[in-house]
Amino acid sequence: MPKPVFRFKHFTIHQDRCAMKVSTDGVLFGAWVNCTEAKRVLDIGTGTGLLALIVAQRNESALVDAVEIDEMAAGQAAENVATSPWPGRIRVYRMDVRRMSAPEPYDLIVCNPPYYEGYSGPSDQRTALAKHGGELRFKELVDVAARDLAPDGVFATIIPLNREKEFEDHAVRAGLNLKRRCVVRYVGHRPPKRILLEYSRHPATTAQEELTIEGTGPFDYTEEYKAMIQDLMLHF
Repeated sequence: MPKPVFRFKHFTIHQDRCAMKVSTDGVLFGAWVNCTEAKRVLDIGTGTGLLALIVAQRNESALVDAVEIDEMAAGQAAENVATSPWPGRIRVYRMDVRRMSAPEPYDLIVCNPPYYEGYSGPSDQRTALAKHGGELRFKELVDVAARDLAPDGVFATIIPLNREKEFEDHAVRAGLNLKRRCVVRYVGHRPPKRILLEYSRHPATTAQEELTIEGTGPFDYTEEYKAMIQDLMLHF
């Protein structure tokens, strides 16, 4: 069972009221995304507030808008932000991002989306919404990103590798071009399961990357992975 409290080096996540807990995917994605130049950031489906907090730690001047549709999760994300070192730079909104009207476009939009479409959903309605995309589908996510992204901005996400083609088709139709792609293996001897993607409005040669989290098994973390998350995680 996930811990109700997850402690990072510079902030703490309380997650007992959130359907989606802190995960390897979220931490990896937050460490991987290129956020250092962004001034305005949008985190879609913030959940516990994890990505918003990681971005605020890695970029000392970014202003982050974190949007969450679930009322209990949004409330807990706001509490996590309030007790962090960066409460003045992160704003949590309880709302449907599709109905959001941003006053200015964003330099960076990030989302660790619900992506289990096509699988049987869990019995808990809140978990189903968080995991299975009952409200926000890939096409809608891409459309929101295209709507709110600055001309030179970047949209980044993490999805299952077997759904990359579907996601890419939506991105192309929305006028977004793939600029960075990282295939992720959880364990070295197993097939890759996730893919990290960055898009922009400008045509570009796609930078191809690969990452393995564990070499041979549990806790045998690769040096590359440890280097990525050492500024975030305790005991790394």
